[in-house]
Amino acid sequence: TRERGWIDFLASVPLLMFNSGPTAFALITGGTALMGLGGILNLLKVIKAIRIARILRLLRIIKIFRRIKHISSPMVQRHVASITAIGVSVLVFSLLAFSAISGIVNIEGMDSAFFSHQQKIVSHLKEKQDDPADFVLSLGSIQETEETLLIVKFREQTLYSRYENSYYRDYFGSGDYNYMKEGDLEFFFDLRPYVKQLSRESLIFFFIVILIVLAYLFIYSPQFALTVSDPIHVMRKGMDEKGYNLEVKIPEKFQEDDVYQLAKLYNERFLPLKDRAHADEEEISAIDLHIDDIPNLFKKENE
Repeated sequence: TRERGWIDFLASVPLLMFNSGPTAFALITGGTALMGLGGILNLLKVIKAIRIARILRLLRIIKIFRRIKHISSPMVQRHVASITAIGVSVLVFSLLAFSAISGIVNIEGMDSAFFSHQQKIVSHLKEKQDDPADFVLSLGSIQETEETLLIVKFREQTLYSRYENSYYRDYFGSGDYNYMKEGDLEFFFDLRPYVKQLSRESLIFFFIVILIVLAYLFIYSPQFALTVSDPIHVMRKGMDEKGYNLEVKIPEKFQEDDVYQLAKLYNERFLPLKDRAHADEEEISAIDLHIDDIPNLFKKENE
């Protein structure tokens, strides 16, 4: 925790649970097992949650506050890092919560519409299955208008494929397609258009987080340093060093703040007492006699 390891924990564990783990499982099983499971869990919402969870990586940016040279105060670094972590975390977890709630209450969104459209295609071709001629006609019509339909299989035999197998191997990953099954029919749909939209949303969230971090870095941290840590630094230096008598400047609009109430006491009470004590020390040192000087005094009187 001293090096903010909890930031790495928050940034890594969700990705392990929702991204790396399922991807490794899909690669081991050939991909279809995960896609079939995705049909039950509403794969599109899971992918959306994964994309949003990746923003947690941005929490690592907060570590830069330990390396900012012009912010030398550990207190400023700690406070700015903490408030930035809170701001970014609230944003990210709010997005995750909204994504989860929308899945539970079935709020219509882009992902729901995308998934429902694919389900309608599957149901339509399922209805035409008993009439081969009608099925072929419907499939031909759909393949011309629906670019997301990739493969249709019947009893593991490929009836339609938009691309060659080499194209799928080169340009599709385990999360770039959706697998659905109705009876003896199997369907593979292209998820890349949806993933592109999620990527655009992720970029928007990314820039929002960057703006939050920069705002705290260049607006809040200097304000905190000027109004909190700098007055404390002046007072501490005045207490430590004899010759340092600089008064704390008290802005009128902040004069009711606790730190400036303390600074007022420092200016009006401590500094005068310090000056008086310093003057008394100088007066005492001016009349201070060493024991070696006493014989010399008597010697002068005898002369």
